[in-house]
Amino acid sequence: MLDLSPTKLLIVLVVVVILLGPKRIPEVARQLGAGWRKLRDLHGQIDRELRQTMPDLPSSQEIVRMARSPISLLSQLADRSGTPPGDPDPLAASQDAGRGAGAPVGEGANRAARVRPPAGLDADDPNMN
Repeated sequence: MLDLSPTKLLIVLVVVVILLGPKRIPEVARQLGAGWRKLRDLHGQIDRELRQTMPDLPSSQEIVRMARSPISLLSQLADRSGTPPGDPDPLAASQDAGRGAGAPVGEGANRAARVRPPAGLDADDPNMN
């Protein structure tokens, strides 16, 4: 990644002063600040429009967290059974019937078997690959 030590920052500052001159630095800094502000305003406007269109959309921080760790998101989705607590899971009941003696029992015993494809999609669909 980018490692900005104090020495490297000092070198960059000296190069900027040499290239721009001390009189143009404040003007360039104002232009950079104005450009950054416009970029942030555009981001806010896009975010507001998306929230109006799709009110159930997760927050930006939540989306970033999901994008950075897709494995944890998939694990969370796999842990959800999709049925309210207290209701028997028909898939788990059919697996329990076919399980022999000594097979593991519990929440994580057949996690892979409980994961269901989204509604309208078939698990054997060749386009799922």
